[in-house]
Amino acid sequence: MGSSPPTGELQELVRLPAETTRTRRCFLLHIRPERLAEYVEVHQRVWPEMLDALRETGWRNYSLFLRPEDGLVVGYFEAEDAAATQQLMDAHPVNTRWQSEMAQYFVEGTSPQTLTQYFHLS
Repeated sequence: MGSSPPTGELQELVRLPAETTRTRRCFLLHIRPERLAEYVEVHQRVWPEMLDALRETGWRNYSLFLRPEDGLVVGYFEAEDAAATQQLMDAHPVNTRWQSEMAQYFVEGTSPQTLTQYFHLS
């Protein structure tokens, strides 16, 4: 098999308007298989102050999807400016506490991987 093209080359191929790519964010996480049920249970009762913080910082249509076989989580949200919204959330005190609580569920060395949007059907 051939090698993958560098990320920069792929980015140059994306022909979506900035308003489309700026307003959507998709990311991957990996959950420890032995903690998967507990992780899902925690998300059935997200702290009200965390939900408020997400709304206040501009998150909309936020969803998490799970592949139980290996603990892959796909997250998706929309915002006026997803990068700016993510920065606001990263700096929010309740998010710091939430992420500290969630760290126990992630596979060691895991951090959110942002995916490149390359197609959109409106």
